[in-house]
Amino acid sequence: MFNSIPFIVEFSGTPEAGKTTAIGTVANMLRSNGYKVVTLQESAESLPLEIPKGSFDANLWMHLRTQSELLKAVYSPNDIILADRGLIDSFFYGWKFKKEGKCSEEEYEKFKKMFWDELVSDIFIALIVSPSVSIKRRGGEGRLVNQQYIENYNKMFLEYFNSVKAKKELIRTDDMDVYEMNKSIYNTILKYLN
Repeated sequence: MFNSIPFIVEFSGTPEAGKTTAIGTVANMLRSNGYKVVTLQESAESLPLEIPKGSFDANLWMHLRTQSELLKAVYSPNDIILADRGLIDSFFYGWKFKKEGKCSEEEYEKFKKMFWDELVSDIFIALIVSPSVSIKRRGGEGRLVNQQYIENYNKMFLEYFNSVKAKKELIRTDDMDVYEMNKSIYNTILKYLN
């Protein structure tokens, strides 16, 4: 199908762990070393107002949008794709919704059939922070960034992360400054590229 697929790096993890912030900087670090890099924005940023946030249907829309953006990106003349919350992440949310009873087993099984294996990430990088750090970075508690939500999120995410059958790295960013985090991510990508 594809002549060659760029190296795909997917980022996921705790809200406020530093994913979106790091992607732009790491992309520039890779570009300065001669790599052609494209970044894909988190699809939740473009969710239509008509679809309720936090719903199973919202996750379905984001999953399909992410697949279409990845498909477009693999046809671009790039060496590396950096995806903010890609396909593995959308499967985490589908799995999470099933565990929380927000969708049926049947809905989840139909959702799983929409996964296009050719677009799977070469490396899945998860950034994790504690609830207190997430809340501090956000500037206080909110609808999603609050103690209970982040505790539950991290617990479920780590359970899911351990089940993922892909090359993956878990980076805890609680005690890292931005420079250390970016360097850690950059080095992780280079390790898998070489």
